Amino acid sequence: MQLNYQKNNATTAIVYGEILSSSIHPEMFANKHIIVLTNQRYYDHFFEKIQHIFSPQAIDWYVCSNLIYGNHVRELMDVLDFLGQFSPNKEYLFVAFGNEGVIQLTGFIQKTTILSGNFWVLPTTLRSFVAALVEERFICKQSMEMLLTEKNLPEKIFLDQTIVAGQNDGKLVDLQAFIRVGLVYNYAFLQTLFKNFPNRKQVQSTSFIAFVSQVIESYQQASKEIEGFGKIFEEAFYHTENGHLLSENMKRFLGMVLHLFWNLEIIETTFRIKNFMIWLKHLGFPIVFPEQISVAEYLQNVLHLQKKYPQLVVLSEIGTIGREQSITENQLIQSMEHYQKMIAEI
Repeated sequence: MQLNYQKNNATTAIVYGEILSSSIHPEMFANKHIIVLTNQRYYDHFFEKIQHIFSPQAIDWYVCSNLIYGNHVRELMDVLDFLGQFSPNKEYLFVAFGNEGVIQLTGFIQKTTILSGNFWVLPTTLRSFVAALVEERFICKQSMEMLLTEKNLPEKIFLDQTIVAGQNDGKLVDLQAFIRVGLVYNYAFLQTLFKNFPNRKQVQSTSFIAFVSQVIESYQQASKEIEGFGKIFEEAFYHTENGHLLSENMKRFLGMVLHLFWNLEIIETTFRIKNFMIWLKHLGFPIVFPEQISVAEYLQNVLHLQKKYPQLVVLSEIGTIGREQSITENQLIQSMEHYQKMIAEI
């Protein structure tokens, strides 16, 4: 299946529901020098598959770390050194085959390098797929600290369900990305996820591809708000002692949850938050705030980050984007108390 995704004046052709060998044809990359940026784990597992797809063209590989925020300054400089060997008189195809950091790095480089070429994305997870739908490409000084930004949507995205489905250890992370879409923009979609994924077994055994079109539509309308939901709460973990005990994905998950609890503190709603949290727990999400992390220090860091995030998205109702509003200390403390009390009851 193919559709066009538009943001402002940029258009991306998205092909999904097909394997790469069926959707990528030699005439698409004829006379192009192919440069693939990937993570170590995907290079180890899919090297031969990608080589075969782009045969007979030669491929040059650049292998990044497996970090989500691998799009940092040091990696950028290493990639630029790597690209220094290539002639500026050729046409190139820059292919991002990996996680979010790889997509950010590839998109930024293709936009700014003197090497002329196109930008494609071959997502390895659904989380990296939705990252490709966001215009902004950025380079970090440290995790979540943007230093350089460019707007650059890929020319093409090829979502191969056989690659995505094989990442069983990341299925909760993919589902988390879908849940955020439902919370922020599409309540009916959230209800669909609730019905289709009642337990861990269903998460592992059910393909997510059937839900991709709804995610694409939502990101086309509200990618900024969806991606921004939870960011301040996520970043606060990076500034808090023992925050390193949480994985990058766990920081993101708890950031989303704590933003939701703050949001519910300032609106009137009939949303059954307790049932929602019980569902997340049944699916295997670790919903408890780590005891090794000081709640007081964490909340103080959220407040300090208001200089960077002065206004947060407020949902007028679950699945409906409303106004923007700043956080008050009282709201923050009350929402954390509400969250902790509810977790203790589950």
